[in-house]
This record gives sequence, structure tokens and C-alpha cells, in this order.
Amino acid sequence: MLQRRPLLIVLVLMLILFVSGLATGFDLAVRLNYVLGLVVVIAYIWAKWGTGRLTARIERPQGDLSVGDELRETITIRNSGGLPRAWLEVEDVTDIPGVSLGRVVSMPGIVTFRRVDASVRLTKRGDYTLGPLVIRSADPFGIFPQEKRLAGARPLKVYPQILDIPDYVTPSAELSGEHARRRRSLTLSPEVSSVREYQPGDAISRIHWPSTARTSQLMVKLFDRGRAGEVWIVFDQHHRYQAGEGAESTDEYGATIAASTAHRYLSIQIPVGYVAHGGRSLVMVPERGATQHQAIFDHLASSKPTGSRELFDSLADVERELGRSSSVVVITASPDGDWVDALINLQQRGIRTSTVLLDPASFGAAWSIDGARKRLLASEARVFTVRRGAFIPAALSEPEIIGPQTSKGRRPHQGIYR
Repeated sequence: MLQRRPLLIVLVLMLILFVSGLATGFDLAVRLNYVLGLVVVIAYIWAKWGTGRLTARIERPQGDLSVGDELRETITIRNSGGLPRAWLEVEDVTDIPGVSLGRVVSMPGIVTFRRVDASVRLTKRGDYTLGPLVIRSADPFGIFPQEKRLAGARPLKVYPQILDIPDYVTPSAELSGEHARRRRSLTLSPEVSSVREYQPGDAISRIHWPSTARTSQLMVKLFDRGRAGEVWIVFDQHHRYQAGEGAESTDEYGATIAASTAHRYLSIQIPVGYVAHGGRSLVMVPERGATQHQAIFDHLASSKPTGSRELFDSLADVERELGRSSSVVVITASPDGDWVDALINLQQRGIRTSTVLLDPASFGAAWSIDGARKRLLASEARVFTVRRGAFIPAALSEPEIIGPQTSKGRRPHQGIYR
């Protein structure tokens, strides 16, 4: 809301001078009252006329961005035949936390162009809005502040940052072998394994015309994905087990790890599945390709850590899909519980598991992951502990080991994770 306090002060002062002049017959008070009235009229005309002649154009980034990217905007202001402006505040209003895309400029000339550059580095993923573009100004006396909205709003999706992490989930030596199994997929491969009924969203190129003619209904091809391993990412977004705030939170670190893991293995054509139950729930069976990559990243960008589904139940979602060619990575800050037993059981079935424990104590939480960590290590599970401020690729470079250090853990890697 625009401040009207200067106008109120002037009106009160005019009233005092008017009453004083009538009561005392003091001509100076009456004359000062006339002067103030004239100032108010001039200020009003100045504010309205000048603001009405202001136009602006903004150049916003095209497409979406990722954490770590720099958001840059250029605002061009034109004072077309208006009055000189001692100050103008221009702001592209946004709901990005901690971000202000505003500047204060002056336009002393009657016809003036002014270019304003604004930039900020993005630190938190999410769905945001850029705009509208707002110009705030006032008359020289500050009596009539004005606000003008010139450009509309546009959505901006900020994806998690992708880090160059090591191959910590499924070493390449274990991607094939006697335990690899064949899976059916819509992903293109040299061999068609079977067909199924057409579903909305299926590409026309996937239609199997001989089967369509034989059955009198649209049928699409399913391709054999071949003998290869697969990676399942289980990202815990339960609201009870979140610590920290903003960019320095277990959820933001976890999203960075999940995104980096998905990107790494999808980029080398390893099928990746994904399970997360936050503000939005998503369960995706392992697939390759850009569509899978986009779906996972869209969920990571949009889903908030407000879920109510326990990690144990999330593991149950995928248990029937897992075989001995599968690798499961769990990203969580949850304390010891049934989920540890479920993960140990998967490992005993010959499924490769990797657990990324986000140390909640380092993010200021009251609970501890030590119990879960010790039990996982005792079962010879692969455990990686990530603490606040850790350099994530280094923290994922090697698993913790059982030994004298088990009670204390490896010395955490220090550094800025972004």
C-alpha cells in the first residue's frame, strides 16, 4: 500500500493555519495556507502527469533455470514527454525467497531513456512467478506517491542443481551379468517384445499397425529394454524429518543429490526409477530417455517436503519391482525405524542398496541418524553421510566402513556443496 502520510501532514498543517488565521486575523497564516494549497495542486498534477507518460519494457530469461544459475533481467524505462523524475523505483515483483529485482534510478530529462540491469543467483528450487513489473514514483515533495504496473507476470521453474557426482550407486562392472533381466518399455530399442492397447499420450509412431488391423483397435509397440541394470531413487520427503531452512536444508540437499543421481545414470542410458511422496507423490518405474528425465526433474522442482507417507511404505511401493539387477538409493534424514529393516531385507535378497543419510543434527535438528547408520553399517550396507556444508561429490566418493570409526563415522568432507 502506498504511503499517504506526507499528504495527511500537509492537510493537517493547512487546517491549523486556516483556523489560526481566522481566530487571530493573522494574514501570514492565511497566505501560507494558500501556498500549501497551491503546492498540493502542483504536486498532484506533477505526479499524475509524469507517471502517465512513463513506459517500460523488460527482458526476462527465456525458459526455466536451475539452482546456481544467475537470473538476469534488463528493464528499459522511457519518460516520454513527462516531467523530470528525481527518483524512480523499478521492481520486477517475484515470490522467489530472498530475491529482490528492484533498482532506484533518476530521470532528470524531459524525454529520457534509462536502462536498468538486475541479476541474482538462484539458491532454492521451486515454482515461482516473475512479475508484474512495477514503477513507483512521486512528485518532488513526496505528497502523492504513484505506482504503475507495466508488464505482466510469467511462471519460472527453478530445477535442482546438477553436480558431477561419482558412480556411487551402480558401478559399471555390475551393470550386466547373469542376474540382469529383461524389462518391457516404450523406450525405443532394436527389438519389439510385445504390444498393448493404445493409451492417451502414446506417440503415433509407436502404433503397431498389423496388430491394430487384426484386433480392430489401436495397439502400440513395447520394446525390449535389453539386459541391463536399473537404478531406483527413493527420496524421503516426510514432513516430520526435515531440518534446516531454505538452501541450507535437508530437503534442498536431498533434491540436489536425487537430481544429480538421476541425471548421471540417465545420461549413460541406465534406466532410472523414482519414488517420492512430498507435496506431490510420484512413483515412476525405471525408464530411459528425456521424458523420464523431465518428469523426475519436474517433480523435484515442484514437490515440497510436506509428505505424510513413511519411508518404509515408499520402499514397499517398489519392492515387487526389484530384481537382482536393481540398485536402490535411499536419500533420507529419518531416524532409525522399520525402513532400516526393509532396506536390510532388500540387501539380503541380493539387491544392491546405497543409503545417503542427511545428518539432521548438522542442520539444527534435535533427532539423530546414528542408530540407523550403525545398523546399516553392521549389515555391511553402503552408507554415505552428508552433513551441512559438505562438498556433496566428495561425500559420495566412498562409503563408510565398519571399524573403530563406526561410532564416530568418517570425518565429514568440508566445503561448499554448490
